[in-house]
Amino acid sequence: RDQIAKMPTRSATAIATTVAGASTAGTGGGISIRGARSDNTYYYIDGVKVPAGAGTGLPKSAIEEVQVLTGGLPASYGDVTGGVVNITTRGPSRSFFGGVEYLTSGYKVGSDITDIVGLDKFAFNQLELSLSGPLFFKKDSLGNKDKPLLGFFLSGQLTDVVDGSPLYNGDIRVKTDVRDRLLAEPYRVVTVAGQPVVRYNSDYLRDSDIEHLKTRQNARSQGALASLKIDITTTPTINLSVGGSMDLSNNLSFNRNNSLLNAGNNTEFRNNTWRTFLRFTQRFNSREEEAGAEGEKGGIKNAYYSVQLDYSRFTQKSAAEAHGDNLFDYGYLGKYTIDRIPTYSLAGRQTGFMDTQVHFTPSDLNPDAAAFPTQYFSLFGDGSPFYLDLLAVQQNNGLRNGDLPNSVYSLWNNVGVLSNQWSSYQSDQARVSATGAADIGKHSVSVGVEYEQLTQRSYALAPVGLWGVARQLTNFHLRELNYNDSTLVQGPGGLILTNFNRLVGDDQTVFDYNLRQALGLDPRGTDFIDVDALDPSVFSLDMFSPDELIQNGQGGLINSYYGYDYTGEKLTKRPSFSDFFNDFKMIGNDTAYTRLQAPFQPIYVAGYVMDKFAFDDIIFNVGVRVDRYDANQYVLKDPYLWRPAYTAGDAAVQDLYNTGVPRPGNIGDDFVVYVNNSAEPTAIVGYRDGDTWYNAQGEVLADPKVLRQSEGIQPYLVDYKNDPAGSLVGSKLRQEAFEVYKPQVNVMPRIAFSFPISDEAVFFAHYDILTQRPTGYGRLDLLGYAYIENTGAIMNNPNLKPTKTIDYELGFQQVLSKASSLKLSAYYRELRDQIQVRNVAQAWPVTYRTYDNIDFGNVIGFTATYDLRRTKNVWLRGSYTLQFAKGTGSDPNTTLSLINANLPNLRTVFPLSFDQRHRFQATVDFRYGEGTDYNGPMLFGKKIFERTGINIVADLGSGTPYSRSSRIVNTGEGQGGYQLDGTLNGAGLPWQFNTSLVLDRDIPLVFGKDKGEQAKRSNLNIFLLVNNVLNTEMVTGVYRATGSPDDDGFLASADFQTYIDGKNDPQSYRDLYALKVNTPYNYGAPRTIRLGARLDF
Repeated sequence: RDQIAKMPTRSATAIATTVAGASTAGTGGGISIRGARSDNTYYYIDGVKVPAGAGTGLPKSAIEEVQVLTGGLPASYGDVTGGVVNITTRGPSRSFFGGVEYLTSGYKVGSDITDIVGLDKFAFNQLELSLSGPLFFKKDSLGNKDKPLLGFFLSGQLTDVVDGSPLYNGDIRVKTDVRDRLLAEPYRVVTVAGQPVVRYNSDYLRDSDIEHLKTRQNARSQGALASLKIDITTTPTINLSVGGSMDLSNNLSFNRNNSLLNAGNNTEFRNNTWRTFLRFTQRFNSREEEAGAEGEKGGIKNAYYSVQLDYSRFTQKSAAEAHGDNLFDYGYLGKYTIDRIPTYSLAGRQTGFMDTQVHFTPSDLNPDAAAFPTQYFSLFGDGSPFYLDLLAVQQNNGLRNGDLPNSVYSLWNNVGVLSNQWSSYQSDQARVSATGAADIGKHSVSVGVEYEQLTQRSYALAPVGLWGVARQLTNFHLRELNYNDSTLVQGPGGLILTNFNRLVGDDQTVFDYNLRQALGLDPRGTDFIDVDALDPSVFSLDMFSPDELIQNGQGGLINSYYGYDYTGEKLTKRPSFSDFFNDFKMIGNDTAYTRLQAPFQPIYVAGYVMDKFAFDDIIFNVGVRVDRYDANQYVLKDPYLWRPAYTAGDAAVQDLYNTGVPRPGNIGDDFVVYVNNSAEPTAIVGYRDGDTWYNAQGEVLADPKVLRQSEGIQPYLVDYKNDPAGSLVGSKLRQEAFEVYKPQVNVMPRIAFSFPISDEAVFFAHYDILTQRPTGYGRLDLLGYAYIENTGAIMNNPNLKPTKTIDYELGFQQVLSKASSLKLSAYYRELRDQIQVRNVAQAWPVTYRTYDNIDFGNVIGFTATYDLRRTKNVWLRGSYTLQFAKGTGSDPNTTLSLINANLPNLRTVFPLSFDQRHRFQATVDFRYGEGTDYNGPMLFGKKIFERTGINIVADLGSGTPYSRSSRIVNTGEGQGGYQLDGTLNGAGLPWQFNTSLVLDRDIPLVFGKDKGEQAKRSNLNIFLLVNNVLNTEMVTGVYRATGSPDDDGFLASADFQTYIDGKNDPQSYRDLYALKVNTPYNYGAPRTIRLGARLDF
């Protein structure tokens, strides 16, 4: 606790990285422990497991201890293959105490991002409070307070920061006058081949129009943390502990693509994590203990059991700050009215209708975006073909409702590009755990069980596009004229015109039907509705059917939702699997399928037993843990098939054997049969057993592509001729292709032992088997399966299995002096069944990409840790880690680029992206005491550094690996593919060095010296906190072709000069491209300086 209070780090995660073997290098922000992926690290807060993605924030004053388990996990820990960060919060005390702390780096004093004054340009402000003490006491026979029966500890923290993740090379934007000019005149008209063309003025920006900033724009974050713990002592042997914590944040998500022109449209994220627990503990006294006697050998002592119930919830909501849940406000620019006239043949017979003129009235809901059509409709006179209809407007760079301005050369978002994200996510975790332990003779035995169920639900919508879909779905059934319903009218020159009413077709959409009802029109009437002339308040999401928003996966409005209905309302009961395919309701004459998907609710159950005992001088800690993971969902029976297919042993296949090639002897009954035509097969062309393919003669195929027919791969599908369309319109997916997930049971022995070599040296070793259930990509996504032919998306795999690690360690610890020790250890980890993307080639109906347990690797490492307890003025802990981490993938998407290049599923071992070969870490605390303990310098007889100290955390590490490329690509626009130069991850980044420090001084305060009043003492601590003290440029990423963090080589490459010269303004493109590739994400954080004060009382 005292060490944590003096460290410059403010979070448990940062504290954990000071331990040997734990590093954030190459992980993207997570902690890798001994070469494991960052998602293999689990956090516990007061025994409550933190669900993936949930917040781990706690007020610093609430943290009692941070324990980092990097190896030798006892059997009481499971569902983890990396390491464990175990955070214990402070508990109640026997007497009242409290504290208040304020920390600041400066303040934003004006409306502009440059109006920040203070120690740095990031305006960090934090207030923290804590209070603890007893509430009720047990009284003795005289009525005096004796022992506290109920005590509490409460802490809270409020944070407001203008830029909480500053960038080393800052941010950029166009100058204010330039942006104002772009809003006033977003377009210009140029002549191309003798014709007027409308272009964006943003295509002509120059470097002189840009200014550089030290602070990120529109990235303000506000947060609140709280922690509460209450201990209740009901009897001398029974304790009840109740507690919880909360982590709330409201952040504007920085989007660098918006920086140049559009920072005001960053998306707002609201995160909310809370957890609570109830722990009951009862201790049993043996008769010997009750009598105060020493127990006999073989007796039971120190017996207790503990039962804990805990519940956690993490929610995340994203939306545009200006619009929130008003979904049709997102894409609304204004009111578009259209002049429309009937058209006639030369004989005067009506042939249809024609738009002649579009008119626009701007709205103030999205003023920056509305500036585009405002100027567009003033560029030409009335009757211009540029205003003929909405299609002409769109084709000439004009905007309709639901349209976004084109990006600037695909490099930067244009002015007025609206936030297009509205999402909700909720994860609930309920756990019940019980542990018990007792000393039985020479054995210390403990047992435990736990049950956990997650409930995850998610919904995401791209609301800007709602206007476009509404436009498509309205009047769809009124395309034809009703030639049986005519009216004769007098036309010009005495011509008699024959007019026809619109024909009401049978293909009216659900949205059109509901919209007409909302407008008070006849839902089956012939009124022609101009959607873009309506106010956003007219519309609601439930006017659409689910399929109209899903749009066969092609519209991009809703790509996935589960645990919510299609409008984003949380489901109150769990739908069945078949509801997605079959559940519907009638709207008018239309059948609207609900397309409900259940929340993801995997179940995890575990039990363990451990025994710690001594044999001679050897101390053993032996245990075994059994984990059971049930994904609790349906999975594909065969990842290659979207519907059932015949196998070699089925009777339906026998006729093909009789008329063609007989079944080879090595083909089993359960091998899938492939034919020349799925609907009307006449010959067998091959077989498949899992991932192994055979031709018709039973020979193994290296590439199953040879089995493809003119219409692709042709499995012998069951009843395909009678039902080729499948269960979903526009999809070949059938519910019969699925089965229930088979629960996975893993047995994990844990063996650790140690023995003394001498009075001051100990040898230790352990052998562990660890498993962890999938942390991602394992949820059933029926929408993704249904429309994979249209989307080409990477699919989740609901049939993922737990990953496995086999962990070995040998170590030696030596006492060097009464205050210091040295610990040396060597470890080896074998990583199995890691998750990696793979290609499922020749699947039916289409080859697709998904995730599977196909990665493996190994880690060899050595750590040396030196500990020096407080000796005079110094406390020190230093460590060195040497590590070799290799495998077939650093994360689940490592091989994606290879798959996209049509390469096979390669399984080549290479250095992992977070393989940091050398890491030196040191934490040093130097401080002077007070009174007679002061041994520092004197000035004019004053102890100038009394109660003053400095704590330094320094980290030096070698660079992590990356893959060189012999091909320069257009990284600014995200185009092109790399050509590997050498081996995967065969090059290395530069070394990185970072130092943080806190300089502080304690000032004792005395209150209440009035007569008859006892003096009250408190302590005021003033401190200065500096991160990246030397403002070191830490290169964390480079471009693969150049090895440079700020230049990808594209602009200087001779191969791309013609492409660049073809831009509207080549010089503008060059200037803007250079700004884009000078990405701040290739560097570590800059120096930050904060001043704080804490009063303890």
